[in-house]
Amino acid sequence: MNTIKIKNTIISETSPPFVVAEIGLNHNNNLNLAKEMILKAKEVGANAAKFQTFITEKLLVDNSDAYNIFKELELSNEVLKEIAIYCDEIGIIFFSTPFSIESVDLLESLNVQCYKIASMDINYYQLIDYVASKMKPVFLSTGAASIYEIDRAVKTVENRGNNQIVIFHCISKYPPTYSDMDMNMIKKLKTLYPDYLIGFSDHTIDSTSSIIAKTLGANVFEKHFTISKDLEGVDQKISADKEEFEKLIIDLNNTAASLEYQSERGDSFIKNGGRRGLYAAFDIEAGTILNYQMIDIIRPYNNGVSPEFIDIFIGKKIKRSIKKGEQFTFDII
Repeated sequence: MNTIKIKNTIISETSPPFVVAEIGLNHNNNLNLAKEMILKAKEVGANAAKFQTFITEKLLVDNSDAYNIFKELELSNEVLKEIAIYCDEIGIIFFSTPFSIESVDLLESLNVQCYKIASMDINYYQLIDYVASKMKPVFLSTGAASIYEIDRAVKTVENRGNNQIVIFHCISKYPPTYSDMDMNMIKKLKTLYPDYLIGFSDHTIDSTSSIIAKTLGANVFEKHFTISKDLEGVDQKISADKEEFEKLIIDLNNTAASLEYQSERGDSFIKNGGRRGLYAAFDIEAGTILNYQMIDIIRPYNNGVSPEFIDIFIGKKIKRSIKKGEQFTFDII
């Protein structure tokens, strides 16, 4: 069975859904806001809080329209360290998406427990290789990747002797429509990579796609998280707030419970009288040859004789008298 351990949490095909609150850039480079988001995510049941670690100069050209936005949101080493310490203090897993080799080194110094590779970096094999070399779980987000790119990324991790891989289905639109979702990709990924767990990075506006993902076999879930959609920031409005994130976790856990295999289907229904049993239709004297008219097929079953065995009694002589409404047992013939 595919199993990954992150701190004291086991992730497997039979474990509860592992849910990541993607805080990403929503912290607005405000440590207090970041801590508030982490705490709220913890309170609603998130297993982990994820950030993005980057050096803007190693991510964007300096004349990019987005350069200044990212520069303002670039977390300093000191702030990131405070975030990691706070996550540890309140008991939520801290990890991040590194966007450069230097960012990986920083996260290693903070004893990060796992890594996420962004969809945009699925073909940045040097970065993937360096992350894999740390021998910690690697969450691969596939976005618009081709199967070739996904396969090469997986092999890059494997070539380091690291088999702690979760492959995330992801649609790189913010937010996507239902018709964009291509949720059957999860089944395809499970077929292509049976040795690895499958995750789902959910950019939709509700929990519908995550429920579908769980039904199709995903075990790890990620969704953008905020404490208010009215905050400044490019991702706030497409993020789930506390109430929406809590509903997501409830829906996922309910879906997981609904998918659990029941070894004794319907036992409680049968034991509670949901099925019929065989009963005497009227008083029957000992020595009587039984026929169908003498037997009522009515509820409850009550651990008696079920209707499928009625023909065993037909034409047989009963050994003792029975009263109307008395339940049949096999020892009366």
